[in-house]
Order: sequence, then C-alpha cells, then structure tokens
Amino acid sequence: MVLPIEVVVGRQTPPRMMPVVWRLPGGRRWRRRMAAPTRSSTVDASGRGCRTRSRRGEIVGASVRLKYMAKSALRPLLFRHAPIGLQPERLHMWLGVLKDTQDLTGSVVEVGCSVGGTAAFSGRMLKRLGVEKRYVCVDTFGGFVEGQFSDDLERGTRKATRTMFDANSVSLVRRNLDALGAPQVELVQGDIVTVAEDALPPAICAGLVDVDLSEPVYVALKRLYARLQPGGVLLVDDCPEGYHWKAREGYLQFVEEYGLPPVVEYGMGVVSRPRLAGS
Repeated sequence: MVLPIEVVVGRQTPPRMMPVVWRLPGGRRWRRRMAAPTRSSTVDASGRGCRTRSRRGEIVGASVRLKYMAKSALRPLLFRHAPIGLQPERLHMWLGVLKDTQDLTGSVVEVGCSVGGTAAFSGRMLKRLGVEKRYVCVDTFGGFVEGQFSDDLERGTRKATRTMFDANSVSLVRRNLDALGAPQVELVQGDIVTVAEDALPPAICAGLVDVDLSEPVYVALKRLYARLQPGGVLLVDDCPEGYHWKAREGYLQFVEEYGLPPVVEYGMGVVSRPRLAGS
C-alpha cells in the first residue's frame, strides 16, 4: 500500500531538531519533532549531504536526510512485511541454498543487506526449520563507497543510482529485524573491502553477496570463499549479462582467478565447494 504523503520540514529551527509534518489522506496531519542525522551517523558519514559546499551536494544531502526521516517515522507502516530486494526466482534460489546447507557447520553471511528484508525472511525460515546457526549481515548502512561507485560509473553503471541506498542506518535495520521476527540476525557495519577479519565468521556454510559493484563483489567472494565449508554455496545477485550493475564483472574476475567454472542461474552467480565424500 502506498500513501500519498506530503512532508513539510520547518525552516526556522536548528537543523539538528527538525519539526516534520506528515499530511495524510483525508486532511489529517501528524506532526513530529525529529532529529536530523548528524555527521556521526551512517547517513552522511562520508561527508556528503548538508556539509558539502556545492549546491548540488546540499540538495542531494537534504533529499537523503528526508528519505531517512520518512523511513524512520513510517517504519511500522512501510516495513510491516519483509522488504525483500531479491527478485522472486532469486529469492527461491537463496532459500533453497539455506535449506540444502542447513546440515553443514558454519554461519550464514549476507554482504549487502539494505534494510534487512531478505535477512528477516531468511532468518525466520531457518528458525522455523529448527536450524540454529549465526546469521550475519555486513553492510555500510550508508550507501555505496565513493571510489568503488566511481570505478563502475566509468563502466556503465547508472549515475542516478549513486544515492539509492544512502538513507539507511544500523538502528533502522535493527528495528526492522526485531519487528519482523528475526532478532537473532547480527549486523556488522563496514565496507566488505576493508572490514576487519575478525568481524567475519571463521566458517561459512552459505553466503549471499548483493553489493552491486564489481570491486566489493570480487573482494567479498575472496573473503567468503576462504571460509566456505565443503558443500557450502555462495550466491551473487545482479549478474545477468549486459546489466548496468557490474556485479557480474567482479564475479567473473573471481572465478577466473580461482579456476572455477562460471555458473549463472536466474541472474545469480554461483560459487560452491564440493561436499566431502560420504557427507
């Protein structure tokens, strides 16, 4: 359900505490005083937003902050059901991997979880199956890393997608997971390219890489594959041929370097380790 909502932000108050009025259908008004994200938050931790000197940067930053405040204020309504970003056939593949690897030791890892919809849905499924293992999500919770996006921009990634994941935070995703019945899912904030080694589980049975860009896909596969148990499977989203996201390039670079066969099903790159004999 989509509500036609107009957001009015007061201009006469300090930007750290902004009165926001939600004009709902039927003329109803909901006024709430909300704190704007600060520099220490993940929304503008990269220095973008209101702190940029260019007018364009100020506009983009204001837009991101408004989107974040809207998500936060309307979270119970917007995220009543798990906001899954995967296409249906790819979600089917991922859930199948979780089911097929449930008997293996090791954790489940998502790299790039957006607002936590897929993790919430998957975590609930594992819980209903009686599977008790760690489910860890790694994300910047603040959008793309500038240098990584710029590299793919030169390869054909759409410029308009630059800020599509900026309006996010660890606290927002945590609330979503708790409300959607997956409080056991762990969140690790960081860029998969640079996040500390001990932030990742030592052993992995299944992994979903959904970070869209070539470099973080390539590095994520290297780091997860080193931890992948025999019989384990990694999936990479957004790998159809000719797609504007360059996840496929990172995937193909990895399998070529490791001498693995390139397998793409329903637009998802597949990496696996064979099971041990007799297991």
